[in-house]
Amino acid sequence: MTRLLHISDLHFGAVDAGLCEPLLALTEALRPDAVIVSGDLTQRAQAAQFRAASHYLAQFAAPVLAIPGNHDAPLFNLAERLLTPFRRYRRHFRDVLEPKLDLPRAVVVGVNTANPMVWKEGRLSPGSAARLAEGFRAGPAGAARIAVLHHAPVPAADGTPADIHQPPGVIADLVAAGAEIVLSGHTHMPHFTVAATAAGILFLQVGTAISTRLKTGLNDVGVVDIDAAGATVQSWVADADKVFRQVTEQRFDRMDGRWLLAAAASVPGVGHVGLAAGDEVMEPVTDAVIQRGGLELGKPPLP
Repeated sequence: MTRLLHISDLHFGAVDAGLCEPLLALTEALRPDAVIVSGDLTQRAQAAQFRAASHYLAQFAAPVLAIPGNHDAPLFNLAERLLTPFRRYRRHFRDVLEPKLDLPRAVVVGVNTANPMVWKEGRLSPGSAARLAEGFRAGPAGAARIAVLHHAPVPAADGTPADIHQPPGVIADLVAAGAEIVLSGHTHMPHFTVAATAAGILFLQVGTAISTRLKTGLNDVGVVDIDAAGATVQSWVADADKVFRQVTEQRFDRMDGRWLLAAAASVPGVGHVGLAAGDEVMEPVTDAVIQRGGLELGKPPLP
């Protein structure tokens, strides 16, 4: 089994300092094979914020794969944003915008969807799509193909449309590259409903791990355990007491190029947004299906 800890939207410059040590402690307890950071390491792409983010991520014992988000490019310095948007990011993160990590059961490839031209909305460029495909081709047979994007091409937990240019086209490029799982952030909303699928890809979104920029009052992270038959996905949240607790677990089996929801339940005794303690999550809260260009965005079929 390969275990990933998925965190996102750290926003150094707007961090809840009371969550930094609890997240490190959780990581030590879970012992992931890698920590995946799906963008927005800083609040305003300032040098001091990048130094703080780099120092914090260096404290994780597991390898860290991080990608930039839209907040990691300058917002107000237009010249820098257009000419050298990731200069400070490169200085503190080994000059790599799209890193790759080979693990026993997974090939993880980072994709930079931050678009300095418009700042907030994401974009998957042809060059990034090509590098993603090449990274997957070079991976060993049988390993799960996992792409890490800041912007997901599927709706957020509350149904907000995807904040990326031409979502169906992005999904088509991900399919062509061979992606099986996509890890994303950006929305600052914990995703407690059954994860979205589209064209044979499992999309897993998390909110913000340690920042004060909350939309639901909760910070959260995700855990993804990958085995030969599929993946088990957990959500962990922290509220005012600054303690991360597991709140949901979903099991997905991969069969014939599709993801099937095998089981989903919340953890007894733990309450959280959208679910009562002990509820099963066998049906999503909303199940809007969008069909465009032959691609279907929806939820995995129940067994």
